Amino acid sequence: MRVRLLGPVDVVAGGVPVPIPGPRRKAVLAVLALHGEGIVGTGRLIEAAWGDEARRVSLNTLQSHVSALRRLLGDRTAILARPPGYLLTAGPTDVAEARRLVERGERADDPAQSAATLRAALALWRDRSLVDVGGVAWLDEQAAGLERLRTRAELALIRARLALGEHAQLEPDLDRLARARPFDEQVHAQLMFALYRTGRQADALSVYRRLRTALADHLGIDPHQRLRELETAILRQDPALEVPSLAVRLLAG
Repeated sequence: MRVRLLGPVDVVAGGVPVPIPGPRRKAVLAVLALHGEGIVGTGRLIEAAWGDEARRVSLNTLQSHVSALRRLLGDRTAILARPPGYLLTAGPTDVAEARRLVERGERADDPAQSAATLRAALALWRDRSLVDVGGVAWLDEQAAGLERLRTRAELALIRARLALGEHAQLEPDLDRLARARPFDEQVHAQLMFALYRTGRQADALSVYRRLRTALADHLGIDPHQRLRELETAILRQDPALEVPSLAVRLLAG
């Protein structure tokens, strides 16, 4: 059995998705799952799942949702009562698997292995994280964190693909990313590198100037030293940019 949070909240049992009806019931399950193997106190569980409405929620209401979840999961021991609250024992979540795969993909020395692992991680997202339990502060914060993990995996995958020489294939996607995230230095560094490696040195330098202007005008800061080093390497047509392992070091966030 696996609780899935990287998209709509549901459970997979025996390879079959089990839908969870009702946003509050989903929220209770999501809060328990996001605490991993930890016990969640009843007060904390109500606050995290109901947010601003928590004061109007009784303990009986929470217990009713927990009982309904046990029936849906088909196992009364899937959620155990453990003072001062409840403990989810339904098995690993897709979140835990995604984190494990992202970390493994980032550590891999072989870019092909890294790319395969990161693709497996990204395949776990079926939609925006916790997409159907929005509007509650704690869950919204958790969803934002999971989307940051997704972005981290996407950028790591781009680094791996650049190391594999897929510059031309990546350039259109990187250009869209850079325009959507005008202050993201790592995305701009990757775009600069992809453009340079496809013979577009002037365009790569133009991307740097665009970022430098945006950072100065809107944030009052200069690009990070690592990005300035990449600009210098491009200006000099540094041979290091032809060596994947050295180039990826310049692109690391």
